[in-house]
Amino acid sequence: MTKIAIFASGNGSNFEAVIRYFINSSIEFICVSDKKDAFVLKRAEKLNIKYFYVPFEQTYDFLLKNKFDLIVLAGYMRILPKKVLQLGKFINIHPSLLPEFKGKNAIERAFKSKVKNTGVTIHYVTEEVDSGEVIASKKIKLTPQMTLKELETKIHEIEHSLLPKTIEKLIRKYNILLIGSGAREHAFADKLLKSEYLNKLYLFGANDGFKDSGINLEAQNFEQLAQIARQNKIDFVLIGSETQLAQGIVDIFQKYAIPCIGSDKYWTQLESSKSFAKEFMKRNNIPCADYVIVQTEKDIKKIPFTYPYVIKADGLAAGKGVCIANNESEAKNIIKEYLNGKFKESSKKIVVEEFLAGEELSLISLWDGNTLKPFIPARDYKKLNPSINSPNTGGMGAVCPVETDKKLILDYTKILEKALRKEKAKFTGFIYSGLIITSEGIKVLEFNMRSGDPETQVLMLSLENDLVLLLKNTVEKNLKNTKLSFKKEKSICVVLASNGYPNTPETGNEITMPFSNDVNIYYAGVKKQKNKLYTAKGRVMSICNCGTDSINKVYDYVNKVEYKGKTFRSDIA
Repeated sequence: MTKIAIFASGNGSNFEAVIRYFINSSIEFICVSDKKDAFVLKRAEKLNIKYFYVPFEQTYDFLLKNKFDLIVLAGYMRILPKKVLQLGKFINIHPSLLPEFKGKNAIERAFKSKVKNTGVTIHYVTEEVDSGEVIASKKIKLTPQMTLKELETKIHEIEHSLLPKTIEKLIRKYNILLIGSGAREHAFADKLLKSEYLNKLYLFGANDGFKDSGINLEAQNFEQLAQIARQNKIDFVLIGSETQLAQGIVDIFQKYAIPCIGSDKYWTQLESSKSFAKEFMKRNNIPCADYVIVQTEKDIKKIPFTYPYVIKADGLAAGKGVCIANNESEAKNIIKEYLNGKFKESSKKIVVEEFLAGEELSLISLWDGNTLKPFIPARDYKKLNPSINSPNTGGMGAVCPVETDKKLILDYTKILEKALRKEKAKFTGFIYSGLIITSEGIKVLEFNMRSGDPETQVLMLSLENDLVLLLKNTVEKNLKNTKLSFKKEKSICVVLASNGYPNTPETGNEITMPFSNDVNIYYAGVKKQKNKLYTAKGRVMSICNCGTDSINKVYDYVNKVEYKGKTFRSDIA
């Protein structure tokens, strides 16, 4: 049973509003006051709710003995110390639009200041006065004719409605469907399972390494999967694969009114079509490399910049559709190979770009249709090995955080957010900006419309936010009031691949590996047979850690994993 404590010092009208809202629920409420004669205690008695007088100095001992799922401060006029706040999840309701008018007498101070708008804010509690992360808020427009009494009445009406609805959202647990088969999805699953807001985790397409993390669904197509999701009362869907996004999976789920973390088919073109992305950037003055579109071998003559060239398949190529040509002979061979169908339809059109030199960054952000919220910058290692002529892969490792100019990241985020708003991009999901810091500033190398891989692995280990709550805020278009928090320690990921990756990976080799508490293992391409594990794809698994000695811990474990043809980079981070 869910247990909620409401702490109040005075009248208790918010307390009563909450109790009446949940009158037929199975939640166990109690009332706590630091004042013996507080009217809220009489309300509690009348409503047949357990109540306690707890002197402020005894609050710690009381909460140590009594565990609650949520502690609500509703007119509790005290600043709680850190040791008390560590005993539970605390929220507070405040009668102004924070950060304005913190502290006491907020309604009167807002009224006297003649601000245009005020309202109500619900936020998490910290040691500082009214300074925690905002959970919900509602605005009131002040008019010249409004009296203080009228404003107080409106504020209380909003409080009595907003507080119980916010509590309901906070204590509700969600059914989530995670779609995808790789290490990225395994990292998502691991993070979701740590959430206190998760009810059930459903999986579609999980590999044998993490399919036991949730309830596996089977479907012949996206339409059937959406129907099954509806039957299982899925609250929202997290889609990992760019291929499924490009095929329009989100558009199908939208028909069934199931919210998705993922772009619709139209906006997935920012990843599935390099030319579409270039045109989007050009329209919105987003800095990127000069480019030309090539559709025949003769188009090479149109290229206006000098070697080296960066040659990209226009469509999806699993991270392998990028080559660098250092001279005309190489360029002709690569373009001919692409146009002749190296990546099938994906390379029937080619984008050729000028080569940019600089520090590369992966900036992964969440977009809720109005607000773009960036994670900390990460860096992935795309090449199979450090050699300049090494082939590109889907990623051989990653690290975060990456030291960079925070203002550059902030300025870029504002530019991209403005462009998405201008073009009315109403989807909700991840946007991956592949960036390079050049002598001329930040430029965009590419967009992906999903979280990165292997960047997701390190970011999920670094992220301190509850992932279910974060995704819920995304689909509810509440990222504006969401603060992201990350660990300061270095998080690294080393990918173990198969011999022959990325072109002709060798698979079917038995894997032996010891148990370890020092690393996180996220499986990408494995098969289980008779309790034995075998390689099944080019990338096999990600070995990860976040901490003070992350590099040594990861590589120490990498050396203990054994299978024929084990391939990895020894220079990550």
